[in-house]
Amino acid sequence: MVAPARRGRTETVQRSTVSETTQQTPAPALPLFYVQPEVLTPARHGNLRVKAPEHLKFAAKANSIPIVAEEFLDCAGAYPIVFTNGPSPAAVAIVGIRDNENLFLDLKGRWLPGLPIPAYIRRYPFIFLELPEQDRLTLCIDRSAPNLAEGGSQGQALFENGEASEFAKASLAFCEAFQKQLIATRAFAELLVQHDLLIPRNVELRDRKGRNYAMSGFQVVNEEKFRALPDDVILDWTKRGFMTAITAHFISLRRWPMLIERMQARLG
Repeated sequence: MVAPARRGRTETVQRSTVSETTQQTPAPALPLFYVQPEVLTPARHGNLRVKAPEHLKFAAKANSIPIVAEEFLDCAGAYPIVFTNGPSPAAVAIVGIRDNENLFLDLKGRWLPGLPIPAYIRRYPFIFLELPEQDRLTLCIDRSAPNLAEGGSQGQALFENGEASEFAKASLAFCEAFQKQLIATRAFAELLVQHDLLIPRNVELRDRKGRNYAMSGFQVVNEEKFRALPDDVILDWTKRGFMTAITAHFISLRRWPMLIERMQARLG
């Protein structure tokens, strides 16, 4: 955790980077937030129930959340949308300007009302994973999620008489839809790379009390190169919905001051 900088004109700038979308503990390459994913089966989870989450504290230490292109319009009014570095960039919504800090959760771990919650968070504790012994994606559940209960009557049953419940089927459908959108978003990002449209960017911000912050480790679309795209590319991308996503991306980059306001409210 980065501590607040000293107040004053000569203070040191706090610098943070966009969080990785995987975590290294307790096992390498686990998706962000997932600690103990298990393949969902009636034998192992026949009595398991999922309660409505009381909080989203599992997302409290993420300063960026993966999103899909279909969410860009909804998220553009609340969070800057950027792309991670590397040859296969992912789209993320920036929710904090310091490492390990999400500014959009209150002290009880509830998402601030009226603001969109990314689908990546809403699907938790479910997830599709590709297992080494299989050539297809399999529905899994994070057994460490705090809103799971073994037996009882609270929450939604995952299985009824050994068969998937309606709740489990709905969760599967949500994950399937998200996976399709994720694949489309990856294709979108690949096109941005192919056309050399992504450029590294960092931001430096100052709040009303003179505290300075900086973020790096991400990319944005180069507007000049974007406006020079050939007409056939623009037409193709318009039909595929990518032009809408890019426009929302540009709009979202005006939301950095909102993060400073959130930080100001938190620090006082």
